[in-house]
Amino acid sequence: MISLRQVSRWYAGAVSDRSRVLDQLDLELKKGEFLYVIGGTGAGKTTLLRLLATEEHPSSGSLSLFGYDLSGVSASTLQTIRRSISTISQKVQLIPDLSVFENISLAVHAAGNRSWNRDSRDRIFELLEKVQLLSKRDRPASELSGGEAQRVSVVQAIARKPELILADEPTGAQDPESAWNVLDLLMKENLTGTTVMVATHDREMVRKVRKKTAFLRNGRMQIHAEESPCRF
Repeated sequence: MISLRQVSRWYAGAVSDRSRVLDQLDLELKKGEFLYVIGGTGAGKTTLLRLLATEEHPSSGSLSLFGYDLSGVSASTLQTIRRSISTISQKVQLIPDLSVFENISLAVHAAGNRSWNRDSRDRIFELLEKVQLLSKRDRPASELSGGEAQRVSVVQAIARKPELILADEPTGAQDPESAWNVLDLLMKENLTGTTVMVATHDREMVRKVRKKTAFLRNGRMQIHAEESPCRF
């Protein structure tokens, strides 16, 4: 599903190992797995997710998604891969003049889900209810708080029915109850076979809901099995 071999990422002007955001990462993640990515500010969590979302490219090493080495895929294959991935970014980008429901519907269609029926609408309503936003489905996105907009982006990601969800601090703007609602949605989606990767600072979440964990420090990665949680 996901394979990183000796992947490094640095930016223009970075000439020393200390300047590398990611340094020779190795990671194998199978279909249906759930992975936390944790680490301090600047540890490279967002960069790692951007690489996996194909928004950036490794400076060195190899990255494969769904069995395809990204260094040699055609444009059409890359487009297919991107449609199989949903991202939840720290910087939520909703179209302010469209309603909550319209923003989510647009994301579903952008993923190539051309068929639209009552079941599609009902699924969006069900997801909105779980994040306590069903009553705002017809409200313009411009009227949402930051936490509400973030929960809409979570619903967008799940409603697209992706094979892989990449979530960057998806509970960062949430109160405790809303944070657990978001995590519950991601966990349930994972139970259906969707692979989920969550970059988070939420130590309480990681400690209470133990899953496989990747710990980033100084550009390097350590993997901890769920039965042996990382201490941080």
